[in-house]
Amino acid sequence: MVLRKPTANDKLAYFTRRALGEKGKVMLWRFADEDLTNVEYICQHCGKPGEKQVMFERTKTSIKKPNGKRKSVQAFILKCDSCSQDMVLEQWVKKGKGKKKAA
Repeated sequence: MVLRKPTANDKLAYFTRRALGEKGKVMLWRFADEDLTNVEYICQHCGKPGEKQVMFERTKTSIKKPNGKRKSVQAFILKCDSCSQDMVLEQWVKKGKGKKKAA
């Protein structure tokens, strides 16, 4: 299957490009009038490239943070076609400056 990559004139509803672990990469995009999300990836587990179209659904999952604690997050879970391992993309939330301290 050959995916249609976005151009400058396309209207996108969602786009992200992220690194996963040491050797993994993922690029997701969804055009404005389509239900399917296009995914192009290099698996972080086996290192093999792949591409697919899937429905964009975030699910609540528990992940392990670098400090060893577990955290519940909304994530997009993608399964590798080669090794069938899960690749978890957390929902990216932009953090603001927070509350200002009273002077």
